[in-house]
Amino acid sequence: MNIRKPADYSGLFTALDAVMAAELSQMELYFEIGRLVCGRPEKGAAVIAAEYLTRKYPDTAGFSPRNLRRMREFCRSYADTPEILQQAMKIGWTQNVTILEAGLALQEKEWYIH
Repeated sequence: MNIRKPADYSGLFTALDAVMAAELSQMELYFEIGRLVCGRPEKGAAVIAAEYLTRKYPDTAGFSPRNLRRMREFCRSYADTPEILQQAMKIGWTQNVTILEAGLALQEKEWYIH
């Protein structure tokens, strides 16, 4: 049985609200959400963020725990390579997820993105 450890997520929730209010494109939004989740040391940060976003923004789709983990991986994959990130932002989310989940090296990811 999973038991949540007490943690203060108010800062994360405030940052998520700010990102949602910024009217970013889908790819920019997903990268920023991934960045925020990456910044949390707790194992369940993606789940907590997904629950919060789903509850607070019920008319916006795409905030499942699985998708937030994908956003975190998207951020981790390209945060240190802005030139690849810029190209990844130009393709759709489904294509990015396929590339991320294929288990490719960074150079291979870059090839598929181009």
